[in-house]
Amino acid sequence: MAGVRGEKLLTASDLAALCEVDLKTIHNWVDRGRIAHFRTPGRHLRFRAADVAEFLRAWGYSVPRELARASARTVLVVGSKDTLAHVNRTLGDTTPVRDAKHPYDALVLAGSDPADVFIVDTKAVSGDVDVLHLMEALHRACPQSRFVALSDEATALPPFATKLGRADAQALRTLIVPEQPTPIAAPAAAEGGAAAPMAVAEEPPKAVGGVR
Repeated sequence: MAGVRGEKLLTASDLAALCEVDLKTIHNWVDRGRIAHFRTPGRHLRFRAADVAEFLRAWGYSVPRELARASARTVLVVGSKDTLAHVNRTLGDTTPVRDAKHPYDALVLAGSDPADVFIVDTKAVSGDVDVLHLMEALHRACPQSRFVALSDEATALPPFATKLGRADAQALRTLIVPEQPTPIAAPAAAEGGAAAPMAVAEEPPKAVGGVR
């Protein structure tokens, strides 16, 4: 897996500092598939900010504010100024939000600077383009993205799109903003006695040989 241009990447040392373990423990977690990662051409480990934030949340660690911002899903709004204002009010400062002035601009951005989530106001764009065709074209350009259609009418939508009411702020926030999950069982400890991540309330993890 390669890193995406412009996204924040962390080194193994960065992750070790966040989890208060040593590098051997990080490599052990990587070898066991505990956290998503990739390697540079020089074989150095790198971790996407989003993957690190997900790992920290899953194992009960707090996520630093800077990392939370860097790992937040990016959202592209395709609709009117009112749609953009509604999305900004709903998501607050938890998620970076951009807008496309016209549906065709969204197609250009999908190719040059894709978003993690596309929010399409079907009523606002239906006068300019066919909504179904627009969303299918966006999906072809960004198959890994999430697609949300804001609509109060019976509108033909592709199966990959999630339909929400245009004023349903709670459903929109729940869909896009990640919640803090309940900590689950910790991954297997590293070789040599290193403890694995555990809930924040429990004893912090220890590095190999007991060195922090």
